[in-house]
Amino acid sequence: MKILIEVIKYDNMHIPLHIYKEMRMDVRISILKDKVTLRLPAFYNNKLIKKNIKWAKEWLNRRLNENPELKERFLIQEYDDGHELLINDKKFNLKIISEKRNNFTANLIDDTIYIRQPDNADVTEKQNALKTLQSRIVAQYFLPEISQRIDFLNQKYFGFDINAIRLKYNKTNWGSRSSKNNINISTRLLFAPKDVQDYVFIHELAHFKEMNHSALFWNIIKEIIPDYKEKEKWLKQNSHLCDF
Repeated sequence: MKILIEVIKYDNMHIPLHIYKEMRMDVRISILKDKVTLRLPAFYNNKLIKKNIKWAKEWLNRRLNENPELKERFLIQEYDDGHELLINDKKFNLKIISEKRNNFTANLIDDTIYIRQPDNADVTEKQNALKTLQSRIVAQYFLPEISQRIDFLNQKYFGFDINAIRLKYNKTNWGSRSSKNNINISTRLLFAPKDVQDYVFIHELAHFKEMNHSALFWNIIKEIIPDYKEKEKWLKQNSHLCDF
């Protein structure tokens, strides 16, 4: 059970610390993609909770000092008018227009993403909306290409019946195959090299035959992509760079 969220300040960053009380005897701290989790025994009182929160903040500061690369996953992208977005060798320009309005809208004209935003929206609201809208525009733009590539790989190696292919923002996985034979691909994957993208496409297609990650599943992957472990390694090492 999550009980509270603290903020760890480091340089100019504000890192979320999610604290959980669970049926456990030990304390566990983990650095995830965009937050830090602290898991505590359910019997800990407020004094022990505060003590461990203090320890967690000191621990994270030491880790960030020792490993500067960790900082990159907590950096918040700030979008300014004229920001350039490079995806799949395609460059988009961002045009942000602040107006007296109540909502955010976006549309693509040529190579420019026009975003209209309320002039009284706070910084966090703006950043979240800009990320969501950019992902939506990019998904619409690249869906025909991604669908074509997945269909090509499917016909070449499998021949399954795919119901639909969708591109949408997802931070918990790179892709998934649903029980309705849909393939969902995260727009975050578009920041990866195309050979890594193809690996994820093959991965999800293979799930039409083997739903789990059994030895048989990985044998299917290995037959098509012998160096698939290198693709997995790239995704693990660079996931923090694949985002809007």
